[in-house]
Amino acid sequence: INGGWCMHDEAAPDYIAMVDQTTRGHQFLLQNFGTTAIPRGTWQVDPFGHSNTQAWLLGAESGYESLFWGRTDYQDLNVRKNVSHTKKGFEWIWEGSQSLGSSAQIFAGELYGGGNGGYGTWVGYDGEDPQIQDDPKDHDYNIDKVIDQVVQDALQQAAHTQSDHQLWACGSDFQYQNADHWYHNLDKIIHYGNLNGTVNFFYSTPSLYTDAKKKAGLTWEKRYDDVWPLADDAHHYWSGYFTSRPALKRQVRVATHTLDAARQMEVASGTTAADVDTPTTRPSPPVGNGWTDSLEGMIGVTTHHDAMSGTERQDVADDYAERMAESARETEAGIGKSLQKLMGTNAEMFHCNCNSDGAKDCLNVTMCAFTSSRDHFKVIAWNPLATERQEPQTLRIPVTGDRWVVTDESTGTSVPAQAIALDNRTRGIPLLYINYYGLSEQEIVAKSKEYENNATHALVFTIQPPAMGYSTYTAKASSTVTAETAMVTYLELVPQDAAPFSINNGVYKLTFNPSTGLMSSITNLKSKLTTDLEISWGWYNSSVGGCTAGQGKNGCDSQASGAYVFRPNSSTVFYPGPKVVPTLQVLRGRVVTEVHQTFSDWATHVVRLVQGTPHIEVEWTAGPIPIETSWLTEAKGEDNRWGKEVIVKYKSGLASDGAFFTDANGREMVKRQYNARGPSYPTLQVKEPIAGNYYPVNTMIAVQDKSKGTELAVITDVSQGGASLAPGEVELMVHRRIQQDDSRGVQEPLNETMCGCNDINAKPGQMGAHGHEGDGGCLCAGLTVRGRHWLVFDTLEHTHELRRQLTEQISFPATVAFTEGNAKITIPTWSALQKALPNNVRLMTITSNYADINFGQVLVRFAHLYSIGEHPTLSQPASFSMTDIFAKGRLKVRSATAMSVTGNQLIEEMDAKKFAWKTHDLTNGKVTAEIEENGKPFNKRIPFNPKDPKLTVTLRPMEVRTFLVRFQSEETEFVM
Repeated sequence: INGGWCMHDEAAPDYIAMVDQTTRGHQFLLQNFGTTAIPRGTWQVDPFGHSNTQAWLLGAESGYESLFWGRTDYQDLNVRKNVSHTKKGFEWIWEGSQSLGSSAQIFAGELYGGGNGGYGTWVGYDGEDPQIQDDPKDHDYNIDKVIDQVVQDALQQAAHTQSDHQLWACGSDFQYQNADHWYHNLDKIIHYGNLNGTVNFFYSTPSLYTDAKKKAGLTWEKRYDDVWPLADDAHHYWSGYFTSRPALKRQVRVATHTLDAARQMEVASGTTAADVDTPTTRPSPPVGNGWTDSLEGMIGVTTHHDAMSGTERQDVADDYAERMAESARETEAGIGKSLQKLMGTNAEMFHCNCNSDGAKDCLNVTMCAFTSSRDHFKVIAWNPLATERQEPQTLRIPVTGDRWVVTDESTGTSVPAQAIALDNRTRGIPLLYINYYGLSEQEIVAKSKEYENNATHALVFTIQPPAMGYSTYTAKASSTVTAETAMVTYLELVPQDAAPFSINNGVYKLTFNPSTGLMSSITNLKSKLTTDLEISWGWYNSSVGGCTAGQGKNGCDSQASGAYVFRPNSSTVFYPGPKVVPTLQVLRGRVVTEVHQTFSDWATHVVRLVQGTPHIEVEWTAGPIPIETSWLTEAKGEDNRWGKEVIVKYKSGLASDGAFFTDANGREMVKRQYNARGPSYPTLQVKEPIAGNYYPVNTMIAVQDKSKGTELAVITDVSQGGASLAPGEVELMVHRRIQQDDSRGVQEPLNETMCGCNDINAKPGQMGAHGHEGDGGCLCAGLTVRGRHWLVFDTLEHTHELRRQLTEQISFPATVAFTEGNAKITIPTWSALQKALPNNVRLMTITSNYADINFGQVLVRFAHLYSIGEHPTLSQPASFSMTDIFAKGRLKVRSATAMSVTGNQLIEEMDAKKFAWKTHDLTNGKVTAEIEENGKPFNKRIPFNPKDPKLTVTLRPMEVRTFLVRFQSEETEFVM
């Protein structure tokens, strides 16, 4: 069952990471146990909510017939228990995709548990629990009592379950540690229970249970709605982990991007693990034999529902991060070797992808030892995107000095560039990593020297490498100023009494009001659309248990906010520090214009407009979030250590009427409504008006004004919690620092530091002043994180077209490597593809890591980027020829076989196993209308003909298709 590399979270990973880790597990099973071990069903017993993407893509399209879990929203569960009245029960047929409809349906539902859902069942034999005694001579003889009880339990469950079959899931979280203990007792229940004759007990599996449901011939409820946000009581919303441990979430996203590009280079260059010869010190258990295998495995295990979710203890999170970074360094070595082969050079390659200690070599904070210590170097940018039309990308390279010339190596022409002096906020980030505990003043000076950023400027220029290929640029310091020299720009402070001012890039015009320190409006110059737009920071006070303001006598509960649970003690959004007018600083250049807004020393952002680019970048920096809250009069004294849930809010003039849209793991957009759920739910009673309206945002959140036909979309570079709590507003929680545990299993507060050390005055195994276990060796700043939001404001059609392209670009930007400026490069630019893919198709995966398992074939996976009805043309089925795409170098395709999503069985065999469930809509057509809101689903797969000389692939909207492809094996010279 399941068979993935782990039981992944469903809120934090995007669909690519979810598919990757499941594929790895399925290939492992295929490798070691053959086709008899192909999983037929899956369960996600422990994750804290469930996405539509899990149901249709990681369920039905991955060969699963059933999906079970252990957590469902308490209000929905209470209604479902009364099956005789509602006709619902704990199980239904989940049609999670509006695009694929009934072709991707799956039998799904909540495990019954002991009557209230959850994993486990009526009986338990963990630890020292009473055992079954069936010898009448024993004083504790109890078999008659046990059988009477389990029969009554079975009859009770039968009253709430459709068909005569019911599933008892034995075991529990952190339990089932002694199988013999369990089986010894279960054997007796089965034997004596069957002698009773009322109930037939037998060992089974979820897949066999599903087979029995098929044979029952019943009609089942049809459902589209997902299970977000999960609540198990009125004040217990599991929506905090949507943001918890933001740095780890971002590391997984960046590592996934690195893996994607590395796999492409691995296949295109033919570079092997033996060529790389830089094995990871603590690798993931191997499945494939490539140099990308360890990183793939570590990303896979970090998608676990208690890893990337942010719901593990600090030392465990640190271990995940360290192991991913170690594996990434092996992958970087492989990237270097691959580029050497492809470029025809022996020049050593260097990387600055945030896989070193502290902030060293981390482009996200404009720090790179290689580039900042040289006056002449080359930049190689590998573009992992494979579509026909792509927006230019912008690089920000740390350098020393302000006079630089950038040249495109393939043409010899200069590239417009801009040198921007590093701002104080950026320069200060590396110093936050210092652990000051026990350091003398002299040692602090030395440590500061060691950690400081030696760069003085960011060298900014735009690039446009070919599809699935690279381009090369040379940066050289100049002693003179010419027309080719990078434009030097500096920040200028805008006085509060200055007049409102605007910036624009030819696509957007943004207006700012110095008297408020805020942006006031946005205009799309192409579409001639304008709306008010304000970007602000704030934070909610984390509840430590007690009463939620505004909820009356029913607002009180002992539940605290923590790693899992988000529970603010009121709806008040506090200013991030002492209330002041945010400062505005502006710089204008020929490549980029920026406005820096400072709300406090721990809440800042930069609004960027790159010339001609159809989006607005908001680069936010959050932290160190202070523990003390001394600036608030209501937080004086010893009680001022308030937990803080930090948000960035976008307040527009769009009349969205409480509706907004969030993506499901980067796939379909799901409509949300303030204080409501979809038609499969009962009428909702929301006692937590903030937390009860938060949803996971993997790649984007949007609000629309249907009367004007406009949309504001906010695209993220990391998974976050988000909501629209008022018309036209979008808020995203970017960071959390909490002073109490939420008593859900972590057993320590979510209180991260920059230096990764333990806490002040904490003895081993005990909590310190800041809530970590420790050894008394910690004195450093709270975690500081930096990320980006991209904004698009346009007509519905234009926004829908662009937002999908931008989510690709922000999540999978060019992978950058550096080498010496005088290095000899034979081939400065190259594409692995003969022809690019259509604009609505993503080359999702190409990897040779499992070639040995699959008789030398390479796994190639494509994804349709648009959902049904999302765009008039781009949402149509997309067709392309694999022989047109892969027709050069090592990537000349010879044959292709269509497989399931995870590549463990032929697609025809998988489809033949699918069962046509009988369904009905219990909401008088509302569920059907919900599924068909954007058009009739494409319920039938378009077959692939392996004998077609063009190897034509046709993808339905949102569809993901996997192929095992055989490329010609002989070495071929790389040609431009």
